[in-house]
Amino acid sequence: MKKFLVVCTALSLLCLPGVAQEYVREAEADNAGRSVGLSIIPRFDLNYDGDFTLGDSSLYSLFEGSLSDNLSFSICNHWLASDAETISALYQNTFRSDDVNWLDWANLTYSFGSFSVTLGKQALTFGGFEFDAYDFEAYSFLGSSAWNDLQVYQWGAKFDWTNESENTTLSLQATSSPFGEHPFSSKLFNYALEWRGEYGSFRNIWSAVAMETEAGSYLPLLSFGQEFDLNDNVTLGLDIYNIVGDEEEIAMKGLTMIPSLIWKPCESVQLRGRLGGEINRVTKNKDLIVGFDAHWYPIKDNEDLRLHLATGYHHDLRLCTLNIGVLYYLNFPRS
Repeated sequence: MKKFLVVCTALSLLCLPGVAQEYVREAEADNAGRSVGLSIIPRFDLNYDGDFTLGDSSLYSLFEGSLSDNLSFSICNHWLASDAETISALYQNTFRSDDVNWLDWANLTYSFGSFSVTLGKQALTFGGFEFDAYDFEAYSFLGSSAWNDLQVYQWGAKFDWTNESENTTLSLQATSSPFGEHPFSSKLFNYALEWRGEYGSFRNIWSAVAMETEAGSYLPLLSFGQEFDLNDNVTLGLDIYNIVGDEEEIAMKGLTMIPSLIWKPCESVQLRGRLGGEINRVTKNKDLIVGFDAHWYPIKDNEDLRLHLATGYHHDLRLCTLNIGVLYYLNFPRS
C-alpha cells in the first residue's frame, strides 16, 4: 500500500508543469537576455530480485538557466523515491552532509573569459564517467559500492579553467566532507583537483581528492575515468577508483575497476555491458558485479522518452536482478 501511495503521489505532482511553465515564461519576459528551463523527470521501474519492487522509481526536477551573459544557475531536486522509508529520509536529512536529501544541488556559476567560479551545493569532482551520469538515469543495483555509499553532493566552491579549444578543463574545488554530519559545522572538508578532456576519440575525467575523515586526518581519493570511441557505434570505457564504498565508513581503501562496452546499433537504441570488480583492502572482501542495460528512445530525433531494460548479477550478494522501466523528461518551455 505504501508503494502504491508513492506512485500516486508522483503522478499527482505531474500536474505541476502548467504552473511551472507559466513561471518560466514570466521569468523570460522580465529580461530578454535571460534563458531558463525546467525539466520534471518521472521514472517508473518494475524490478525483480526474488521479490517484486519499484526499483529506482523516482521523481526529480532540473531548473537551470542563465541570469545574464556571465551568471548561470542549476538546481536539481529529488522529490520522490521508490519506497516510503527513502522518501522520509530525503526530507529528514535536509541539513545533513553524510546522506542524500531532497536537494541534490543548487548553485550559481559566474563565468569570465576562460574561467568560472561556482558557489553552492554541487557534485564532488570524483568518480569518472560512472558518477558523471545523472542519478535518475542510472541503475543502483549495477552501480559500484562507492557510487551507492559515498555522498558526493556537498556545499562549497569550485574554480574552473577551460582552454581556447574547449577540449580541456582543469578544476579546483573545496567542499564540506561527507564524513561530517552537517556541512561546515562539522568542520570537515574536501579538497579536489580534476582534469576533464576530450581529444578526438578519447575522453577522460581524472581527479584527486583529499577527504577529511576527522580533524586533520585525510583519506586520499583517486579516480581515473576514460572512454574511447572505436567508431561511431562502439565505445570502450574504464573507470578506476582507489576506494570502495562502505555503509558504515562511507569510503574505505580499496580498488574499484569498471570496464564497459557501449554499442549503438542505431540512433534510437543503446546497449551497454559492464563488469565491476572491487577489492576492499581493509576487510579483504572481494566483489564482482556483472551487468547489462538496453535503452530505446522511441521518439525520432528526441531522447526525452526512454524505455529501458537492465539486468545484473551481484556476486557478493548471490543476487540476480531484472529491471524494466520508463523515464521521461517533461521540458518547459517546450520547443
